[in-house]
Amino acid sequence: MSYSFLNPIKYSLVKDQGKLGNLEADFNKINDYLLTFVGDIGVVKENPGQIEISYTEVPFKAILKTDSDLPILDSTASSQITLTCEKEDALSVNLIKNVVGNIGYRIFNAQTNSYLVNDPNLLDLTSAFLERGVRQVFKTYKLTPLFQYQNSLVFFARDEKGKIHLVNRHLLEFLSQNESEKAPKRVDFSVVVAPSVAHFIALFDRGLIPISFYENFPHPQKIINQSGFNIEKLGNDIAIESVFFTLDIPSQSFIQLGATRFDSAKKGKALMNYLKPALKDSVISGKLLCAKLARDVSYTAQGGELVPKLTLSVFLE
Repeated sequence: MSYSFLNPIKYSLVKDQGKLGNLEADFNKINDYLLTFVGDIGVVKENPGQIEISYTEVPFKAILKTDSDLPILDSTASSQITLTCEKEDALSVNLIKNVVGNIGYRIFNAQTNSYLVNDPNLLDLTSAFLERGVRQVFKTYKLTPLFQYQNSLVFFARDEKGKIHLVNRHLLEFLSQNESEKAPKRVDFSVVVAPSVAHFIALFDRGLIPISFYENFPHPQKIINQSGFNIEKLGNDIAIESVFFTLDIPSQSFIQLGATRFDSAKKGKALMNYLKPALKDSVISGKLLCAKLARDVSYTAQGGELVPKLTLSVFLE
């Protein structure tokens, strides 16, 4: 490695074993993508298995390197490419993130023991700089910020027990800009949205982590309703096709179960009245993390009448 790092951090590019392909071809695809930014970044392929990345506007450099002998992170994935960069370099990992998803890779951050989410707008904060006022507020509330929505004050942070919180961006903004006010700690500063970072990554990649604070305080919704139906008191009978998923902690993702249920929910009842007995099915059994009622609506014959048919995705632990 020709470049000497002062304060290096390392990320692993991980590909599912079931999707393993040609490492050299994958590496060349990443190189070709980086070359589209020539003028803004410098790309030097020092040998077939190593790329040096530099920038015209900042002094950082990063090294992307293949290594077929790297250790296996878990039973379902192997790491064959690493990205090494300076701790203060927030550019490189997000640059690489924009391309690797298209060729079947995920980025694993050993510093947080988590994968990066698929959404390019949610930034990993391992190497990011936060304003002093924002850092001081997090310190006061004993939270470590892990992720931030780009160009916003929407943060997800970890507490001392490992739980992940959605931070009240409105309160964070006020407190960070009014440091002289000795405001007491408030319970509405954050709300727990996941019991661990592994849960958070899996839930976020399925669109199950809330963004709006006050819609989910003090308790995040268990059912995300995209259908437009009133699920607290159904306006008419509906048919429900339920698809079940279970959490795989090592891969920080959900795996679909073979079981699918076809049921009906009656007019005037709450959707949860149907869901609770469904979870007692011995084939499905598991703790409910979240469920999502899809936007699409179709129709089916039920009792001689046409009724709306909705798809419910149920995510279990």
